[in-house]
Amino acid sequence: MEYLIVIALLAIIFLCIGFSPGDVIFMLVALLCVGILLVGLFFVFSLVVLLTSRPIRATFVRMNDEGRYPCAVYKTDNAEIKNIFPCEMVLKDKLYVPEKEVKIRRCTFIKAALDKNAVMTIIFGSIVFIPLSAAVIFAVKYFFGI
Repeated sequence: MEYLIVIALLAIIFLCIGFSPGDVIFMLVALLCVGILLVGLFFVFSLVVLLTSRPIRATFVRMNDEGRYPCAVYKTDNAEIKNIFPCEMVLKDKLYVPEKEVKIRRCTFIKAALDKNAVMTIIFGSIVFIPLSAAVIFAVKYFFGI
């Protein structure tokens, strides 16, 4: 909601400075396109992480509330690994049962884990945002000749 207020204020400021409404709309569309492209690049990176990870058995230990978002922490081979994605908040008690052994995917080059929720997020996000990013690139190239 805060982002919408900031965008509305910036649009009003640009209109007061002397930009035309068409220019303001063009800037908002460009900002939206850049956002879609960045999310698409994130899912390409996440797909690389998924494809380079290997499945292992681990035990859920706790939730890590430090940092920007709460994430699950798994224990395997006497080492604790944090999940790369935030934990699911709706079904938290049913999905993250302490001392329950689960299958996760471990990525060694970023030293993180992917649980089932993270894998599903990567798959569905890649199905949606990678083609959407390609469509945005095509639309920008076709309509604006860039």
